[in-house]
Amino acid sequence: MRAGLLAIIGAALGVGLGAGADAAPRWTTSDLTALHDVAQGAGAEGLSDYDAEPLLGLVPGDLTDPVADAIALKLARDYFEGSNHVRGDRSWHIERGSLDYEAWLGDALSHHSVRASFRSLLPQDARYTALRRTLAGCAKPVECTRIAVNLDRLRALPRDLGSRYVWVDVPAYRLDVVENGRTVASHRIIVGKPGSQTPSFQAKVTGVTINPWWNVPCSIVDESVGKLVTSNPREAARRGYVATRDAKGKLTVRQKPGPDNALGRIKLEMPNPFDVYIHDTPSRDLFARSTRAFSHGCIRTEDPESLAVTLLGETAETTVNLLLATGVSRTLKLSEPIPVYVVYVTAEAAADGMGQPQFYPDIYRRDGVRP
Repeated sequence: MRAGLLAIIGAALGVGLGAGADAAPRWTTSDLTALHDVAQGAGAEGLSDYDAEPLLGLVPGDLTDPVADAIALKLARDYFEGSNHVRGDRSWHIERGSLDYEAWLGDALSHHSVRASFRSLLPQDARYTALRRTLAGCAKPVECTRIAVNLDRLRALPRDLGSRYVWVDVPAYRLDVVENGRTVASHRIIVGKPGSQTPSFQAKVTGVTINPWWNVPCSIVDESVGKLVTSNPREAARRGYVATRDAKGKLTVRQKPGPDNALGRIKLEMPNPFDVYIHDTPSRDLFARSTRAFSHGCIRTEDPESLAVTLLGETAETTVNLLLATGVSRTLKLSEPIPVYVVYVTAEAAADGMGQPQFYPDIYRRDGVRP
């Protein structure tokens, strides 16, 4: 809205009145026109606080420079990192990397390439382009807002996701393996409950563990497992739990590989500060449900055997099957780590890029949109 842009102009004037009157203007008439056009087109990217009309009154001069700079720098950051909505989401931990915005703007002005420089900040991948096109044809305000929110999330992702990566969309309850822009495998998943949400983060899959041990998180020890191993050690042992206490008496619990292991028979090794992993589950019947937010935060995947072979390569299939049959616990290293992106995207364009968009339930109420 106009209020957003006027606030930027007011702030810029407040800090820019000290500019030297003899300094040559940095912004030419053509560059100001280009900035006006970019700001006017920001709505196509889902950004609603850029009303470009006030820019029409700007002319080259020492007072114009700080105003135009402030507008350009805010818009550049929103293009490159996502806007305040995603930057203020405490559950979003995916790093975009850094950009020297002052140097970027200086280069754009010196080459009079304002329009092209802004375009270079936006994602160029098919996922963003298709959703952006969907926004252009959107007619329902609530749906338009949800599309805009998700365009913002896509702008907050690294521009180069890699030629091969794992894409985990929490609200879609889906895991995709993507190679050269094409989805080569897709798996239904179970994600964290609203009370133990799966965060948005990036990591790298370094290996696949067959018949894993489970190091029970302290929160789950305190919640349930600790009581079991202290009050009914025989039953705990039957389920494969091994309990120890450290020098301070703190209880730690591990679970042996086996049919009752909470990680199932396969776990992807993907070190991360949240201790959130992709793994199998003994409760495979839950994949038949349409709503699958049941875990303590980890990501349980359907058909983990197939996923393991996809990531390791077909030559590993015999080894995977042999280890599964023998029950031996072993980690098979990937020849090269594969990036994994755990994202919260509640809207995506139709597969053909032409039909109605697909909306997923906002299970953690992060969209900030009321029906």
